Amino acid sequence: MEEKNEKSNEQDERIKAQEDRVNKIIGKMKALPTLSLVVARVIQVVSNPLTSAKDLSDIITVDQALTAKVLRLANSAFYGFPFRIKNITQAVSILGFDTIRNLALTVSVYKVFTGDSNSGFSHLEFWKHCVGTAICASLIAKKIKYRSPESAFTAGLLHDIGKNFFEQYMHKEYRDALKMAKENRIPIEEAEKNVIGIDHALVGKLMAEKWNLPIELKAGIASHHHPELEQEEVIMANIIFAANILCKKKGIGFSGDEVIIPISEQTRELLGINNEAEIKIMDHLERELKEAEAFINMPQ
Repeated sequence: MEEKNEKSNEQDERIKAQEDRVNKIIGKMKALPTLSLVVARVIQVVSNPLTSAKDLSDIITVDQALTAKVLRLANSAFYGFPFRIKNITQAVSILGFDTIRNLALTVSVYKVFTGDSNSGFSHLEFWKHCVGTAICASLIAKKIKYRSPESAFTAGLLHDIGKNFFEQYMHKEYRDALKMAKENRIPIEEAEKNVIGIDHALVGKLMAEKWNLPIELKAGIASHHHPELEQEEVIMANIIFAANILCKKKGIGFSGDEVIIPISEQTRELLGINNEAEIKIMDHLERELKEAEAFINMPQ
């Protein structure tokens, strides 16, 4: 009886400690900067069917640094236009509203996370993983004729933003999580739960909600490890789940662990990814990654 009470007390203490850690994270989340007013306005107007290319251009060009980065990406080899895009109005007309919205959004999100790594986490290798996942997500989205391959690309870029939060705001704890994942050969999200009490996907979801990101992007961020839990945007969640795994199989960048889980049969069936389709996606991924230097250098 006494032994049972001791175990019960230990369990209560563990639950209390975990709740304290989660509350600490939520407290730190309040200090997270908001996205710029320009980007908030961009998200708002793109959803309005009456918005013109000039309307969107007028909003973005208020921010000169954002304008310069969006134009640099639009003119990169990744998009491969034979002529130079000279202004945002032209970029909107050529690339489309969703692409420009997503470029502006991605630039602004990663502007929040600046500075050197404090946990031993390589920003460059992490970002390569994000770009690889984004390209792979876009390839899968085009294959299944998903309504917005551009949004799948952006969800791939942003799927691990919870790790950025940990790295910047909880670097000591995250160093321990990275060490645990490496030494025990377990997924980083499992190590995060053990050390911090919450994983990067849930933190990313909280960030997406704070910033009012579009619902499909939030799904890709929140459910990229467990797409079966997603209710509203199940296709997007499965796209990012599969893209993340394929990117790791290809060895592109580093996302915090070296554990590669299989793509579930449920996801393969939903997205039509058999062995032949997987090989084709991997081949295209390797080719397109060579054209993505501008995205890999974007946070710099």
